Amino acid sequence: MEAVMEKLVGKKCNSCGQHMLNPSFACANCGSDAIDVFEFKGTGEIYTFTVVMVGFGHLAPRAPYVLAIVSLEEGLKVLTIVEDLDKDKASIGIKVKFKRWEEGTGPIFTVL
Repeated sequence: MEAVMEKLVGKKCNSCGQHMLNPSFACANCGSDAIDVFEFKGTGEIYTFTVVMVGFGHLAPRAPYVLAIVSLEEGLKVLTIVEDLDKDKASIGIKVKFKRWEEGTGPIFTVL
């Protein structure tokens, strides 16, 4: 059974304020090891996107799908799949929210 994360959790550097989504032991911005777990609000907007018409591997059955870079409220940009968004209606600026974390795929967002 696949574990599903319902909250978008990452790290925040206590020295410079940098947010990170990937597992880290030190800040990628300043190198400090003063980082703590941080729960993102999980909302943002599509910064840019593409429509994947031919997927590969475990994503092949999902095609066509919207693959987007989402700018979170906290300023971090994350690569994600946006579900529940018609590929013909996808556009920059659409408000989205975190839906779940899929093991092997990463964060999945949906239209707000």
